Amino acid sequence: MRKVSLSMKEQNKYSVVKEFVDHGGNKKRAAFELGITVRHFNRLVKVYREKGKDGFVHHNKNRQPSNSFPKELRTTILNLYCDKYQECNFSHFRDLLAERENIFVSYSFIYRLLVKNGYYSVKVQIETKKTIS
Repeated sequence: MRKVSLSMKEQNKYSVVKEFVDHGGNKKRAAFELGITVRHFNRLVKVYREKGKDGFVHHNKNRQPSNSFPKELRTTILNLYCDKYQECNFSHFRDLLAERENIFVSYSFIYRLLVKNGYYSVKVQIETKKTIS
């Protein structure tokens, strides 16, 4: 049997439903405690009886979004910025990717990717140097 890990919210739902099923109680009070309707609480009780703890795990857990870029593309863009286009600001880098490399991505994607990996626009670095001098 595999170990099921639940988030705090899922764990709270599970424990309230388990307590209700094992020891009885008031459905309205239990539903109020979870902030849901009695009808939805009945659904959770049914899920608990059929699947147990596995039924409370969100079905999209550990899945990558369908509109995300592949990891290979991210590493390619990082390598291109490090090797070829180090002196470009992010907007110009995006234009060069479209022209020369046939990689079409948004400015916000480039900005988030490069800043997350510790690269800042040349324009930002120049403005910082001016304020220090």
